[in-house]
Amino acid sequence: MNIRVHQGYFQEPHQASAEIEAQRLYAVEMLVPPVSNASHWHRFSTRIYILDGELTITDHELKQAFTAGPGDLVEVPQRVLHSEFSKQGYKIIAGMTVDPAGLSGPIDLEASLL
Repeated sequence: MNIRVHQGYFQEPHQASAEIEAQRLYAVEMLVPPVSNASHWHRFSTRIYILDGELTITDHELKQAFTAGPGDLVEVPQRVLHSEFSKQGYKIIAGMTVDPAGLSGPIDLEASLL
């Protein structure tokens, strides 16, 4: 599986929250500061609903960068090598397949561990 971006996927934050709840995912709302990180992967899948700002996410298997903004949904399957860039930061509601309260240690895992 690879990263997918659905542009214009939702209009209001409550639509994203309702979908996360219907899919029985763990919801997290956060303001992500400006970021430019190295290639990494996660042990969990995430659905990222962009509320404000802009995120560019690169799927390193596809060698393709995707840019997402308000109203867009970014699907990041587990074990997909990717990196993120945002000059100004962005605000999201994320639906995760794991409870973030139970996460310990780094969540961004090095490519060499994949």
